[in-house]
Amino acid sequence: MQRRSNEIEEEEEQEDGRRRLESVRESQLEGRSSGTVSMNGEDNVYVGVGKGDSSMEALRWAIDNLMTSSSTLLFLIHVFPETRFIPYPLGRITRERASQEQVESFMSQEREKRRTLLLKFLHACSASKVKVETILVESDSVAKAVQDLITILNIRKLVLGIDKSNARKASTMKGNSVPELIMRSSAADVCEVKVICQGKEINMEQTMMESSPAKSPIVQRQKKDQPVDPFACICFISKPKTNR
Repeated sequence: MQRRSNEIEEEEEQEDGRRRLESVRESQLEGRSSGTVSMNGEDNVYVGVGKGDSSMEALRWAIDNLMTSSSTLLFLIHVFPETRFIPYPLGRITRERASQEQVESFMSQEREKRRTLLLKFLHACSASKVKVETILVESDSVAKAVQDLITILNIRKLVLGIDKSNARKASTMKGNSVPELIMRSSAADVCEVKVICQGKEINMEQTMMESSPAKSPIVQRQKKDQPVDPFACICFISKPKTNR
């Protein structure tokens, strides 16, 4: 079976005394990700990043509070949806029915969007002289993808951002945000999850317990979790980067 690995290359250039990240490039390689790459150090910090402002707030909090050693490595986790449909002038068609040229053109555009999105996070890490790598995961479920990564990579420190609206919903147990779903899962039993709202850490578990005293997040987690399939999602792992 063919798997795709991602390679994020960051080129640095000295300009006005500051590093500048020139590009992020994805390249598809053959091979299989076994989850045994050297990414499971206990001191490593993982931060979920996406389009919302809360992602940058989470990253900045992680840099300020968890990057306590020069040997600590930070991983950016970005989950993007699977490509099932390809747009064309009259609407959209399934990927299987689209021509190779249509698929390649659309995928190229999507890679460029991801490149642009990730650059701002890489800039923040570079400015703080933080060693960073990027993990891209192709999955239709962000929470499930992150839960699987926690198990596969033995993640011990995870930082997630949440906006004020979703934080309010969490207090009423009516929310369905990624931090909530992860806190309710068994993954939270083995991983320290920090949830950041507007630049400050919030006690998500306490908030959820207060909203439903009789049922803590641990009780609410599924009693019978499905076994984790290391190849259930397509993981794209970046090329190691060393800041000078």
